[in-house]
Amino acid sequence: MHLKFSALASQFLDDPQSVRHAVRWPVLVWEAPPMGAHPLFNRSTLTGLSLCRPTLAEPLVLEVRKRSQGGTPPVSGITLGRTPHNDIIVEDPTVSRMHATFSEEKHTGVWYIADDGSHNGTWHNGTLLIPGRPTPLFGRASLRLGNVLATFLDFSAFNQFILDWVARHSRASRMPVAESVLTRGC
Repeated sequence: MHLKFSALASQFLDDPQSVRHAVRWPVLVWEAPPMGAHPLFNRSTLTGLSLCRPTLAEPLVLEVRKRSQGGTPPVSGITLGRTPHNDIIVEDPTVSRMHATFSEEKHTGVWYIADDGSHNGTWHNGTLLIPGRPTPLFGRASLRLGNVLATFLDFSAFNQFILDWVARHSRASRMPVAESVLTRGC
């Protein structure tokens, strides 16, 4: 499920604890590519996607959490991919059906990502991941999944991300972040 960044950011700036209780942490913030940027990958697969996409003015926030699988046996880790059976659904044709898996080390609280042998690869802070090899994610990490640019954020890094995003976009558009209610989009 996607959250609207503007609403989440506004609520977070007003009352961080209410957001801490409403959202499971960490999150991925999926931003639209900068204007004029050319995609790195042109190999894609369409499978009836509704194409819920971020815009320059409205990134999408994806909770990194396990979804209930109904009667299906649980898969280890939190799966990310293009198809509906994943825990995190990223509706982009350059993202594989089963692209990557997140996991948390229970004793240390450190989160990890592992590429699941995706077609266009998973990148962590500019480095291509070796499929099947978990890589640690700390408070904030830049990820690229196919052509999708996302930032992994824990609760403490989210505040700084909001401040950076607002500063970057208010200079460009001179429009403040609006809305004050946490809403789920798409």
